[in-house]
Amino acid sequence: MGGVERVHSVLNALNHLLTFADENDWVLVHDAARPCVTIECLNALVANAIESNESAILAIPVRDTLKQVEVNNHINKTVSRDFLWQAQTPQITKIGKLKKAIEYALENNIAITDEASALEYMGETVQVVMGRSDNIKITYPDDLELARLILQSQS
Repeated sequence: MGGVERVHSVLNALNHLLTFADENDWVLVHDAARPCVTIECLNALVANAIESNESAILAIPVRDTLKQVEVNNHINKTVSRDFLWQAQTPQITKIGKLKKAIEYALENNIAITDEASALEYMGETVQVVMGRSDNIKITYPDDLELARLILQSQS
C-alpha cells in the first residue's frame, strides 16, 4: 500500500477502499507519527464532518511567535499569528473527493503536505475542529520522550 511519499500511500489506500466502499463514504486519514490523539478529538472531528457534511481537520491556533527567516538565518519579519492554525491529523473527508483532489494535485505537480491542502486546491470547504496541543507529531528523537509522557498521562 505504501508509496514514494505520503500522498502516494494515501492514494493507494483510497483506491483499495474503493474496491468495497462507496465514493461518498467518509474516510479518516491519520499519521502514525501522531499517537497521542484522544477519543474526544476523534469524536468531535467525526461529528463536525457529519453534521456539516463537509471535510474537516483537527487543528490548534498557533501560539508561538513566528519569524520569517532569510537564507542567511537573519530574521526578515515577524509573521502575524492572526488566522493561523497548526494542522493536525486525523483529517476526514469523502473518499471520492479526496481521490479526485489528490489525482488533480499529482497531475498538476502541486505540492501537498496534507489531505486538506489537496482539497483546498479543488475549492473544497474544509472545517477546522479544535484539536489539542498534546496531539504532537513525532518528528525528532526527543519527541519520543514527550509522546511517552503524554500517553502515560492519558491512561
